Amino acid sequence: MNYQKFVKIMAIVLIIILLIAGGYYFWQWLDSKGGIKNIIDYGKPPITSIIDIDDDDFVEPIEEDGTDIISQEPQIVAQKLSILVNSPVFEYWSNPEENSLYFANLNGQIVRINNDGTRQLVISQTLNNLHNIKASNDGSFAVAEFNYPQMPTLSIFSASSTNWTPLPIDTISASFSPDSKKIAYTDQNNLNILDLTSQETSKIQEMSQVGLRLNWIKDSELLFYGDSSIESRGYAYSFNLEQKTLKTLIDGEYGLNINWDKNGDSGIKMGVFERKPKLSLIDNFGNTTANFTFLSMPEKCLIESQKIYCGVPKNIRDGITLPDDYYKKAEYFIDDIFMIDRSEETISKIFDGSEVALDIYNLKIKDDSLLFINRYDNKLYSLKLE
Repeated sequence: MNYQKFVKIMAIVLIIILLIAGGYYFWQWLDSKGGIKNIIDYGKPPITSIIDIDDDDFVEPIEEDGTDIISQEPQIVAQKLSILVNSPVFEYWSNPEENSLYFANLNGQIVRINNDGTRQLVISQTLNNLHNIKASNDGSFAVAEFNYPQMPTLSIFSASSTNWTPLPIDTISASFSPDSKKIAYTDQNNLNILDLTSQETSKIQEMSQVGLRLNWIKDSELLFYGDSSIESRGYAYSFNLEQKTLKTLIDGEYGLNINWDKNGDSGIKMGVFERKPKLSLIDNFGNTTANFTFLSMPEKCLIESQKIYCGVPKNIRDGITLPDDYYKKAEYFIDDIFMIDRSEETISKIFDGSEVALDIYNLKIKDDSLLFINRYDNKLYSLKLE
């Protein structure tokens, strides 16, 4: 073999060996630093001080490390603040008669937290493409919408029988009566009421309310309203079950959304005027009774008797489009939590968002604690109020 040719071949082989060795030592070094995810910005929402747990296709209530979620104790993360459910939660509700708490995970499985803190998997069945869950006021029932949006299906969960009972296949929207004994639902042509005890259905009124949500806020009053967007006018209609009359409650406000108190006497309303969102307090006739000096979302507030609890963003950047960016999860906030006492006309901060990054929604009071879901990790949190 030609000597020069032999030298060239050996040089090429040596270069290949050096490249392989260099690459191996580089990846060993990178792995020791935490892997490639630590040097690439994936553009995810702001990182919280809580360690996230992978929630992909969670079906069985078991953590990746083998810990049984059913038997977990609340995790303290700050003074007065704890994680009550240390796994992603889709919806939760209280059952005062049982003195228990129920929650559904992202796949629709339902777990009960008993008064003594023990947990029980009530329904292991999963619900595909879960879109919405609403519980009755007493927590004995819940209605879930799933198979969304291809073939929306609504079914009723019963705490006593621990099973799902489907509503008619063409059901569009549903809401429980204030006394939790009936459920009203709409299909393409009618408003119907199902008696949950006798299982008898009555057609109440012929009406086409496709695209509108239903909310039964008072014994004789139902509300209809659409999805909230800055790009479309929102309307709220009130239907009287006794007189069978429909009237306009709120007539064409952009970005309209209302979070009512459990008695339907007042609500926290968002409206957008000249593309600027405003938050206000309204009565059951839709009249404004007070304007808030801060900006938040109705879902981030709770009216409980004479007190109002709200998660209030520390900062809302310029250029944000509310409410759309919030609902699309294109924007996350870091909230302080305030309590407004309407009887004493005072406002106080009960939690500072500098301690833990919280973007709260779906607030409820249980015992002496304020419960809510954190949008950063979808876990259920509890804040002691005393």
